[in-house]
Parts: sequence; structure tokens; C-alpha cells
Amino acid sequence: MLTYDDALNLNYYKKTTFTGWMNGMRFLIKREEPVIKEATEDTPEEKGEPIFHAWIWPGPYIFDLTDDSKKTDNTFPFTDDGKKQCVDWINEVISAHSNEYPKNKTDGENPAFVM
Repeated sequence: MLTYDDALNLNYYKKTTFTGWMNGMRFLIKREEPVIKEATEDTPEEKGEPIFHAWIWPGPYIFDLTDDSKKTDNTFPFTDDGKKQCVDWINEVISAHSNEYPKNKTDGENPAFVM
């Protein structure tokens, strides 16, 4: 199970993404700033409030080598509460699919993270 502490603090996401795996499923969490209005010759691009964007997909392959049709994603506010919602969502989805994928080299209780 992914914990709130495992998901690190908000400043971490300002620089990089967070990836890991549990129970044969992989996940990725990143910070994004959605584009509200594209840039034109006269005006710069307008961005919205930052969000957490999270994806879950079956292992063993990394995000870029997995077909998009196998990925599930969701977004959350870029706040401490949003981070908790994101972690809860990841745990719920992985728990719901726990019997569909073979376990990795761990017992499934202690996630192995790749940063």
C-alpha cells in the first residue's frame, strides 16, 4: 500500500515525477499546469492552477513503452489534500486489480519505488 509519506512533499513534484509499482501494477505521479489559452503572436500562453496527474498501468513495462489503452489516469488539485486523494485513488485502483496481475518480487505489502 502506498502511504502519504511515500508520495513525498509538494516541492518534490515541482522538479520531477514519482514512479513506482505494487502488485504487478505501475504508477506515475507528476505535477502539471494545464494550458487554458494557447499562445498567439500577441499574447503569451495562459496556464491554469497546477494539478497532480496520476497514471496506473499493468507492469512490467515503463510508461513510455506501454500502450495508452492500458493506462488509467486521474487528476487532483496540487495541494496536500490533493496528494492524499491521489494516493487513495492509486491504492483503490491497484487493490481492485490485485488478482489480475502477477505479483512482483515483493509480497505486495512493501512497494518498490523507482525515482
